[in-house]
Amino acid sequence: MRQGTFDTSQLIACYAPPNLRSVMPGNRVMLRSGGPEMTVCDIDESGRAVVQWMDPEGRLECSAFDLECLTCFGAR
Repeated sequence: MRQGTFDTSQLIACYAPPNLRSVMPGNRVMLRSGGPEMTVCDIDESGRAVVQWMDPEGRLECSAFDLECLTCFGAR
């Protein structure tokens, strides 16, 4: 095999939770990469989900994520 090339037999199969196509306020979600349970609070003008969650110290956090980054909470 030439240096710098590979074939698909060299790849490790990794499972990825499914993407979400839509969400509604109240849905429980999490990042596809893992993390805490988050609750969808709103959908912003760009179509991103505005979510809230509690950090390990008990503080309420809020952020917006593209739907491609989210999956249903507990999806495996």
